[in-house]
Amino acid sequence: MSKRARLAWFAAVAFVTMFGAGELIRWTLESIPGPGWWAIDLQLVVDAGDRLIHGMPLYADPKLLYPPFAAFVGAPLSLVGPFPASVAYAGAKVGLAAACTVGLTPGWARRDRVLAFVGVTGCLPFLQDLFLGNSNTLIVAAMVPAVFGPSRLRSGALLGLVAATFAKPLIVPVLLWLLVWRRPAFVGAAVSGLAATALAVLVVGLETHAEWLRALAAGTRYAAAFAGNHGVTALAPELFAPVAAITALGLVLVLWRRGPCVGLAWACASGILLAPYAGPLAALPIVIALPAIGPLAPAFAFAIVAASPIATTHPLPIYAGLILLGSLAFREPIRHNRSLDTVGLQSTRG
Repeated sequence: MSKRARLAWFAAVAFVTMFGAGELIRWTLESIPGPGWWAIDLQLVVDAGDRLIHGMPLYADPKLLYPPFAAFVGAPLSLVGPFPASVAYAGAKVGLAAACTVGLTPGWARRDRVLAFVGVTGCLPFLQDLFLGNSNTLIVAAMVPAVFGPSRLRSGALLGLVAATFAKPLIVPVLLWLLVWRRPAFVGAAVSGLAATALAVLVVGLETHAEWLRALAAGTRYAAAFAGNHGVTALAPELFAPVAAITALGLVLVLWRRGPCVGLAWACASGILLAPYAGPLAALPIVIALPAIGPLAPAFAFAIVAASPIATTHPLPIYAGLILLGSLAFREPIRHNRSLDTVGLQSTRG
């Protein structure tokens, strides 16, 4: 990397972190008088765990849209004070970000690894997920071994468990990418996810899962303009159905006709356009695509990072759409071996 390029990346990461820090400070100051946003999404899971322990209906709170297995995670946390649990959860996310950064940058100089870590933990999607106590950091961390680890069953096991706990639309495109390009990891995710779901069925019964499906159906009320929603339904609700349909069709065609790197870019960004609502934290999976995009189109990867502080707010669907369209210009060998063991994503030396 040239001195000029290194300086440009430093400036981009500095912008990302300064913007993120400013937003984090604003959220904190707004939360001091109360009621605040700190760990409100985590509290939904903790409350569900408490209801599980006491034999109460899991979906008594209509805001809970996670599968019943989420209550298994929330149960032990409900025995801990809310604030210590939320701080430990936030610390674990920072630790996961550090581990994933190290794992995805073999051979990089230490200063470049530090810069990458600062960029990830300082970006708006990560900080919003951290502050709200949401689950996207866990989901993205579970994607790392599935996408970049050895193509074997256990590489997808964590992603399957996370999907069974925090089912979200953004997971589906990545699972489809695994099905096409890393089938053993996909099978591992499917097996672990089904096993976790089966355990939940044995403990809480099928009726509770039916209640979850009804809660999901009622959750379509969030497919509207509200504070925190920057998805298509916030910008142009009448366009959501056609945009989602076109995106889904495009994803299938790209996965079938293009190579693994273009497909990964689509898998990581398309979830924003497929979800009925999306906040800045929905853009966090795009981090997974950067190791694929960087070697093919360094300038494009730089633009994705540099624009993210603004682009992951209200222009989020436009940001996702531009990533999808821009990635179509990538040139990579089209492999017809759909049981590919490795996707050829090489970490470059910093």
